[in-house]
Amino acid sequence: MDLSAYIELFVAETREHLGTAYDLATALDERAPSSEAVRELFRHVHSVKGMAASMGYRAMSGLAHDIESLMDRLRRGAAVPTPHARKLLCATLACLERMVDAAERKQAVDDAERARLQNDLRSLLRETAIAAPPAPSADPGGSASPRPRPSGAAPDAAAGCLKLALILRRDRPYPAVRAAVVIGRLAGLGRIVATEPPMAALRAGRFDGRLLVTLVTERPLRAVGAAVAAIDEVASFTSMPAEPPPARPAPKGPTATLRVRADRIDALFEDALDLMTHLGRLEAGLRGGAAPGTASLEAGAARALARRMYEEIAEVRLVPFEVATQRLARGAAELARTLGKTIAFEVSGQDVRIDRSLLEALMDPLLHMLRNAVDHGLESRDARLAAGKPPDGQVRIRLERRTSRLWLCVEDDGRGLDPRALKTAAIERGLVTPGEAARLDDDEAFQLVTLPGFTTASAASEVSGRGVGMDVVRSAVEAVGGRLRIHATPGRGTRFELLLPSGVALVQACLVRDEAEVFAVPLASIVRIEGSSERLALVYERPSGPQGRFIVDEVLGRREIVVRPLPGALAGLPGYTGCALIEDGTIALVLD
Repeated sequence: MDLSAYIELFVAETREHLGTAYDLATALDERAPSSEAVRELFRHVHSVKGMAASMGYRAMSGLAHDIESLMDRLRRGAAVPTPHARKLLCATLACLERMVDAAERKQAVDDAERARLQNDLRSLLRETAIAAPPAPSADPGGSASPRPRPSGAAPDAAAGCLKLALILRRDRPYPAVRAAVVIGRLAGLGRIVATEPPMAALRAGRFDGRLLVTLVTERPLRAVGAAVAAIDEVASFTSMPAEPPPARPAPKGPTATLRVRADRIDALFEDALDLMTHLGRLEAGLRGGAAPGTASLEAGAARALARRMYEEIAEVRLVPFEVATQRLARGAAELARTLGKTIAFEVSGQDVRIDRSLLEALMDPLLHMLRNAVDHGLESRDARLAAGKPPDGQVRIRLERRTSRLWLCVEDDGRGLDPRALKTAAIERGLVTPGEAARLDDDEAFQLVTLPGFTTASAASEVSGRGVGMDVVRSAVEAVGGRLRIHATPGRGTRFELLLPSGVALVQACLVRDEAEVFAVPLASIVRIEGSSERLALVYERPSGPQGRFIVDEVLGRREIVVRPLPGALAGLPGYTGCALIEDGTIALVLD
């Protein structure tokens, strides 16, 4: 399979990951390594490994795997970043960058240098002299009890950077909203540099009652403890000193680029000149310096030109999903051969056109889900035959455009997910308590696979088993304003659904009023409008299941609206696909 069409995308993404990883590696502190920095570095290296494997670069993937092994030891506290370890880590990351350069130029790599660094790295991993750093103490009872201070430290010394592990009260409604309120209160004590779960998860309504906040503050320890204890929503908490995470450096390497034919640029340039001309005539008409009716005619011409320019620019940014499917198919096939499995890989929706930046943001999540499907999901050939299944595992990717959103599905017909096994694994890894696990229903148990550090694999391999993957998928999907849903049946398979915004889009919509609020409903979803002038019912088509009914006070008419993603804290708000600015200045929420 020819992957030359994807080398440019691979090089750009890999350079960005390696650039950030290199800067994080140079900033590691032997005395107090930042867990956030180690975890972020680990994820970047893991992404490089997966992308290299999907492109067929085995040497690059193998070297990244050994770096990942060292980062795994650092992450678990089984090693510390000594000067020798940091130097070797930076050298191997630089070697990976040179391997990427060689891949871009289609040249052979210096295999001798790669082999030498890989041997040094494996020798370091075998050494037993690397000691684990002492774990910070914390009061298991949940009171504000920081780690004992060195002799002579003043009890009211400034806290510096603290990690606050909080448990919120479970007898209050809207736990995710209350978690956001707590974060807002903590922000008044200093600067919040990290939260777990992230704000995107809270906006999506996903919260289990536990909150981990990294806070930089100049207030005394006692003052911080008293302020946290005074927050009514907090049932208990523990605090401990921590190292502030390093500032995220600007990514190295080139920014995303688009190849555009010169004739398209020329056409846009001509349209822009015409638009300026029509706007000048419109301005003259509004001042009364032109014939009657000129303003109306010029406004119509300017609107038509603006629409044509929008369509041309949107067309330039859109690429068919097909450009990514060969790379995905290659990654799945290579992994299946490595594991000794045979698969049937299907893709539907290859002709659906998707924004280039959104597609680039989805490549890592898609590769992670495919690797999970082939490695964890699909059984061996013998196990499938014994279960009465076809010998070839079925892996499918489906993409559909649903009004102003995209629906993306990755599914397999493998062993599925067992909610009880997921709960047991989460308890063993300290991610939930037995009591919390008992309260989870099956759908909530499936979401456990998106927690950082969760895995059911007993040993790490070059494929998976290190507790990284689905948390990356969830974070990436939420970062673009999307939502991740997981469905599974034990013994029958697993389905991951991504509901994604398609970016700015022109949509034919019906504007409706309910009391004082104006909403927009995509016309493609409306089947019919029923009722009288006092009671109107809009009947709409659901993606699955029967038709739905909602009541409005007034139908304002049909409009062509520009749908924009919801900004900031509203991104990912369930029930809405975006917002639109109406001509009178009203902002209308677009119903999902």
